[in-house]
Amino acid sequence: MKGLKKHVWRSAIVSLVLSVAISSHALASRGDYFKGVNAYRDGDYLKAMAAFERVLDMQPDNVNAHYYCALAKEHLGRAQDALQDYRYVSEHGREDKVVAYAQERLSALSSPDGLKAKITALSNGTVNGLPLTLPVSGMARGDAKMVQLKPSRNALILNARLVNQYRHTEGDLIVDTGATYTSISKEMAETLGLDMVNCPKVTITTANGRIEVPKVTIETLNVNGLEAHNVEATVIPVHPGSSFSGLLGLSFLKQFIVTIDVQAGSLTFTAR
Repeated sequence: MKGLKKHVWRSAIVSLVLSVAISSHALASRGDYFKGVNAYRDGDYLKAMAAFERVLDMQPDNVNAHYYCALAKEHLGRAQDALQDYRYVSEHGREDKVVAYAQERLSALSSPDGLKAKITALSNGTVNGLPLTLPVSGMARGDAKMVQLKPSRNALILNARLVNQYRHTEGDLIVDTGATYTSISKEMAETLGLDMVNCPKVTITTANGRIEVPKVTIETLNVNGLEAHNVEATVIPVHPGSSFSGLLGLSFLKQFIVTIDVQAGSLTFTAR
């Protein structure tokens, strides 16, 4: 994917050099499109929607922008607004998988409970070489990405962005390949508006023995652009003033083959 992005940008630069007649109008549209794609990958759906809407103001027939805009609107809880964009993709799209997914969402959102329906996964799809998103990890199978660890003497720590409907939060998570679940602090769960009362409970082992904790589902968990949806997590006690907010466990890591480079202080994630 990294090489693909370089290729896309290189092609854009070559086109600019060879075609001085390209209008600033078209260049602005292209710039907003890539801003929208990057914002969507980072889980910033409001910024993504705004970028794609700017593209559509200039290029109302841009099927890809309609598609991404619809996805962003659904993440923001604006499913009703997404219908028009999905309908346009369904009628004018040329990629079979994209059209099929748009039609699926139109059908789901038109059902009695449709406006409450969650976005589902479409594996390994691309639009003009860019991910449809919706793959669980945000990468095609076999794609690899290196992520730099935060400085620490005793642990592997990564910063994570968590999203649940309209709410989001960030925190440092310790990479724990031995943990079945990702774990977050009670403070993070409260910020995300997660229900810790009417949810399943699981028993985990801590330094102080076995305890029962809530098991919740995080809508989106994003680590340096690596994104997974509907991630199961436990809510654990974290001491105030601690340097971390939880653990990054197998409920997230299972999407990848993880390689640790201790000397470089980095992890390489390869999509399964």
